[in-house]
Amino acid sequence: MEFYEAVNKRRTVREFLDKAVDFEIIKRILRAGNQAPTWNHNRNWSYIILRTDEEKEYAFEHAKKIAGRFDAEKYLNAPRPYPTTLAQKMYAYAMPRQYTMLKDAPYVVIPVFKSKELNGEYVSKLNSFSTIWCVIENIFLAATAEGLACSMRIPLNEEHDIVKAKLKVPPTYMIPVFIGIGYADPAERELEQNIADLDKQLHFGRWK
Repeated sequence: MEFYEAVNKRRTVREFLDKAVDFEIIKRILRAGNQAPTWNHNRNWSYIILRTDEEKEYAFEHAKKIAGRFDAEKYLNAPRPYPTTLAQKMYAYAMPRQYTMLKDAPYVVIPVFKSKELNGEYVSKLNSFSTIWCVIENIFLAATAEGLACSMRIPLNEEHDIVKAKLKVPPTYMIPVFIGIGYADPAERELEQNIADLDKQLHFGRWK
């Protein structure tokens, strides 16, 4: 697949087909992840792979609870002084699927990066965090190029530490995201997205 085609086709999915994925494809995708730029030139990332229902259920018990108690209808119909936004519609769709979009994926990839804690005092102190997201974007694009798709859950608050402890991640590493990888269900509903106007985003020389 040509690069710009992969960029334009890439989307987050939350419904997968019950179709096996060759692990050699997953390895190719992760090798593409490893090609991302790295601030310290060490590429000290690792990947935890979850394959079985039991592994996923054990790791994502917290996400299952969050998804199970979310009432999408109540959220969408709550009184607001403005029309429901696209972001709120997407949130209402995504939240009930925060567990199943991982459990139903043939593979869940959990990248981990070396960092004891995040320190946002200066942008440069987030270098390790920035570069793992370059890895993640490479994974998304490589999966798309392979004809696959990804779901994505960023661990919420204490969920990070809960999953980290369950999976015995070393204390010097952090988890940025959980990525489900598989064949997208073509019947999944596609929600409307905001389209950025590039010309309005450009500022030459300075902001104004």
